[in-house]
Amino acid sequence: ILDQHYGAEIQYECLNFLISDSYVKALQDNKLIPMTDPAFDTKPIEKGKEYQYFVEVEIKPEIKLGDYKGIKVKKQEAKIAKKDLEEELNRLQESLAQLAPAKDDAVLEKGLVATIDFDGTMDGKTFDGGSAKDYVFEFGKGQLLQDFETNMEKMKKGDSKEFSITFPKDYFSKELAGKKADYKLTLKDIHNKNLPKIDDEMAKDIGKENLEQVKTELEKSLQARKEREFRKDYADTIRKELLKKHKFDVPESIVDKEAERSKRDKKEVEEQLRLELILEDIAIKENIKATPQDVDARMKMLAQMYRQPIDEIKKLYSKNNMVSSLAAQIALDKTMDFLVDNANFS
Repeated sequence: ILDQHYGAEIQYECLNFLISDSYVKALQDNKLIPMTDPAFDTKPIEKGKEYQYFVEVEIKPEIKLGDYKGIKVKKQEAKIAKKDLEEELNRLQESLAQLAPAKDDAVLEKGLVATIDFDGTMDGKTFDGGSAKDYVFEFGKGQLLQDFETNMEKMKKGDSKEFSITFPKDYFSKELAGKKADYKLTLKDIHNKNLPKIDDEMAKDIGKENLEQVKTELEKSLQARKEREFRKDYADTIRKELLKKHKFDVPESIVDKEAERSKRDKKEVEEQLRLELILEDIAIKENIKATPQDVDARMKMLAQMYRQPIDEIKKLYSKNNMVSSLAAQIALDKTMDFLVDNANFS
């Protein structure tokens, strides 16, 4: 009677117990690290007989680490050209610009700052990003589409206009690319943009002693920026060397799945996976880990990037169980920094 009523349930529970226990033990005994979910081939349990089952799973390949310290990298020198410094000064000058009302009869032309309201529709329907109130921009600087700005040229304060434009075929938003939109626009205000002179007075306005101090600090900032760019180049060289020195097969099913998901070339996906596995082994050997402070710092950076409260970012990662994958990525980044720091520069 018990077999009739509960036989199937007992079989399931016994199988679950036997497999979950023995599968984990088999992985541990053979020092295997699974990279995919296991596929079990099971059969019913028979009383008084040993039980055997089969399982198929992609495992992490064994990697024999070669030399990874002292990889030869060509040293780049961060030279700051006079032109680079002038461009930075001009950007600083632009950020300190003061707006002043233009004359009542002023017409909109290059260099003036406009405040506009606009409403856009596509086939009679509104669309994301198609409308705005009190939108401020500098005319003629390429902040808006060329066709959009052309329709506004020579307008005066208080003027309204209706016009149509066609978005470029290579527009970043695929939903709008190549499509026609109708706009109603009002030019609410026009301002002159008054730039401060690049001198000691401008320096004092931002809390510096003189212009020379500003130039020195900007030059240091440029130097640091170039060094960061150089480190990316050094990391690329190291990546290529690591892949050249370490040849091994990676699970094909993972490569196929990721290539399909990301629409990337299989070779590119395979190389990325091989590199990650190499870096993981180096991280283990060098005891490189992501600390809680590292994770917090990365989340703060993401919050600034996406302009979201830090608590929202933490909640998102926690809710979707992504904290461990973020920590893993940070560990890989730290490992690459370690390799750059220990490269052989010539």
